[in-house]
Amino acid sequence: MRGSVACVACAALLCAVRVWAAGVEVVESGASPDLRFTVTSPGVYKAVVWQAAGGGIMEFYDLASDPEAKTNLAGWDRGLFEVGWHGAARPDPDPSLGDYGKGPRGSYGCRDWPSIGHKALKAEGELAVIERSPARVRILAKSVFTFWSRFADRNMPVIATYTFYPAGQIVVQVRVQKAEREFKWSGEYGPHLFLPAPKGKPEANPCYIFSTPKVAQVKDSFFSPSEELLLATSEKVKTTFLLTIPAEQHLLFDRHMRHDGRSVGWDRCGYGSGGVLMKPGYDSTWACMIQVGTEGSKVVPKMRAPKDALPYAVQYRAPAKVTGVQLVGDDTGDFNADGFNESEGCHVLKSAGPVELVYEKGEGAGFAPAFKVLGWNGPAPEKVFVGGEEVPCAAAVVDGRLVLQMLGRVDGQKAKIGLGK
Repeated sequence: MRGSVACVACAALLCAVRVWAAGVEVVESGASPDLRFTVTSPGVYKAVVWQAAGGGIMEFYDLASDPEAKTNLAGWDRGLFEVGWHGAARPDPDPSLGDYGKGPRGSYGCRDWPSIGHKALKAEGELAVIERSPARVRILAKSVFTFWSRFADRNMPVIATYTFYPAGQIVVQVRVQKAEREFKWSGEYGPHLFLPAPKGKPEANPCYIFSTPKVAQVKDSFFSPSEELLLATSEKVKTTFLLTIPAEQHLLFDRHMRHDGRSVGWDRCGYGSGGVLMKPGYDSTWACMIQVGTEGSKVVPKMRAPKDALPYAVQYRAPAKVTGVQLVGDDTGDFNADGFNESEGCHVLKSAGPVELVYEKGEGAGFAPAFKVLGWNGPAPEKVFVGGEEVPCAAAVVDGRLVLQMLGRVDGQKAKIGLGK
């Protein structure tokens, strides 16, 4: 896994296409070390990334069901997406170095990112927008892991790159390093959804339930093996969240993890791992995707059960086959050199101008596919053509690259997609 800050007959390719319109924008507020970037897909969602929390998505609103953005669906302590927690036991605990120092063998303590404790420890780090267009917004967050509000591990830096798309996909690339003094995790290392469960306001508690294709409700702390996706649903709110990882990363994240914190106002679930040991010099990069769902939206899908969500996870895990164009397999963030960048959630092509490709979706949803076209020379197209039918898109030319998300769904197994005239 890489480190670092990823012709067929026309008649057979005609397909039904459902279309809609959207775009994404970003607004900056505040000043360092309390900088905030608000990413909005109008009528779809609003996400706020806080520098003070080390770069966490500390606010998230479903604008389709909550147009006035009154209900924050991100957990108060760590935000919507978090990595970490407990370490394994060690024989030489040192509380001054972030260990528990309890029990006969002691403990490594905890390591978590992001958190509201980052501000108290002056570990806010850096936050920057590295790409902005109607097609997507990319935000780079640099910080370190902390032990709650007790200790900032400056020897354990973390770099996260968020890619926000109009249609409710949030792709996250995470790079974790260890410079000195090894850290061994328990089973809680991995990407997690961190959702609110307000203790003092039961009427405001969404009471999310976590499920997978094989497990109707995840209640245990750990179980194996990990599956294609984790789905968070609630009977109280319309918003759902799908979390998935590239198929190859099950070697690292080999189980699901659940930590019920409702007694203190949050709930979390996601992927876990089998005691990862991070020795000095450790350097690992991985990625995951969150797909937002809701009811009654023309833009994002309705996902009320894992079977409904599975095609959206498969689209990321086993990307559509793209032919008829020059694919780029060495783009940074493409973990398996297949022309699909898992770290950015897009197919990567090379062309100086308008191009027509064949898109074969397999078991995936064919939902709002995204493309990055290197070497593009010309304006960004306002529409794409699917089987000869015009479909809206969100597109921009950024540093000589066309970045485009098709704002429609391909229902047929195969389609000819034309980018540009």
